[in-house]
Amino acid sequence: MNIDKFTITSYDQLTGFDKANGSLDMILDELSDFTFSQEEEKVDITGKGGRTIGSLKKNKKVTGKGTNGMLSGGALAATLGADIESGEFSIRYTDTITVTANKGITTETAAGTPGNEIGTIYIRDENNAYISGGKKLTQASGEPAAGEFSYNPESKEITFYEGDVKDGTEVIAFYDAKVTGKRIANDADNYSKTLQVFLDVTCTDSCDNVFHGQFIIDRADFNGTFDLQGGSDPSTLGFEFTSLPNLCTGKTDLWKFIIFD
Repeated sequence: MNIDKFTITSYDQLTGFDKANGSLDMILDELSDFTFSQEEEKVDITGKGGRTIGSLKKNKKVTGKGTNGMLSGGALAATLGADIESGEFSIRYTDTITVTANKGITTETAAGTPGNEIGTIYIRDENNAYISGGKKLTQASGEPAAGEFSYNPESKEITFYEGDVKDGTEVIAFYDAKVTGKRIANDADNYSKTLQVFLDVTCTDSCDNVFHGQFIIDRADFNGTFDLQGGSDPSTLGFEFTSLPNLCTGKTDLWKFIIFD
């Protein structure tokens, strides 16, 4: 390999590790772009007649920023100062239920105060409206009367008052349900993390030899400002960090770049 003439052809992946215990906190392996920015403040020293006779250089700063083509739970947690939790969590579920013979079945088990697990069921009007129009049924703790329904969470069965809802009618319910999954919480008192970061790249020299490189950032202080966008295009994840000297070891490297076959 010839490092007198070479180029970085791709940024392959960025990994971030907890500085206290060395555990992997994030991996970004769909990098669509990445930029290292180097800044240095230079103050001229002037002499007789205002001529420049030297310079004072200070405040070196390195920032890294890029975009990953897919969202990453670890990266979101790093920018929020959060942890990824596993377990059972409560969500608000939207359920469209078809009524047959004054009965309906919820997709999930509605959770909440017994006798008020669902609370309200909405029926659309002729204009398909169920907020500004339509009909609302309230949950009863016992046998339902007109305008009411009852719910059995064990069987997930809803019972409507006879004749209140025609067969084949789709009603809408919003209720809390328990799901098993992952959670990332954006706590107002927690801030973005500082991680040890490794950035793997692929390089090519002027003779078309392919080799590898790795940037090592001992203290990457992640920025907690970012956007989550969606719509016609898939969501991507933008990220940014500032490299800090490692005061614990006394090393002042903002990054190291190792090139190897």
